[in-house]
Amino acid sequence: MAMGSLDRQLFLLLNADADAHEWVVGAGHLLAVHAHWFLLALLLGLALRRWRPVVRPVLAGLLAIAIGSLACELIAMVWDRPRPFEHGLGFAHVMHVGSPSFPSSHATAYVALACSFLLVAGYRAVGAVMFALAGLVSVARVVVGLHYPLDIAVGVGLGCLAAIAAHAAIDRLAGPRPVADA
Repeated sequence: MAMGSLDRQLFLLLNADADAHEWVVGAGHLLAVHAHWFLLALLLGLALRRWRPVVRPVLAGLLAIAIGSLACELIAMVWDRPRPFEHGLGFAHVMHVGSPSFPSSHATAYVALACSFLLVAGYRAVGAVMFALAGLVSVARVVVGLHYPLDIAVGVGLGCLAAIAAHAAIDRLAGPRPVADA
């Protein structure tokens, strides 16, 4: 089975159809469109609890999001893959403009931030929570019809690579980060 065919089959399996329960579409919409508010609440709570030490993973996260977003834009300029609903495939449960589907910038950004925390000792648990949220958001983007699974998979890979690159840059400028969990 060709990758494109597998991608379409996985999309159709995950995409909520016209008869999907209202809660499935509602939860998908909430996660696909509004999950950043959960992420901001988590970061705010963390910052209020441990202000100074949280600076490094937050800066790495912001840099990783910038690197990942730039990579997404450059890839989309080369490969302008239409979204599933533009092909008449599945059901679009969220209004969206016709912009490139590949790679998923949401998956890239959420995973870049999560990995930025996973790579700092003392913040791995926070990074794991963020990574779980990234997974939920990513699956939700397919459920509501905005992305193919391959868009998500490549976005996850880009997010991981962007976090590694961001930490390498910060390590070079500010010195290496702690390696043991505190």
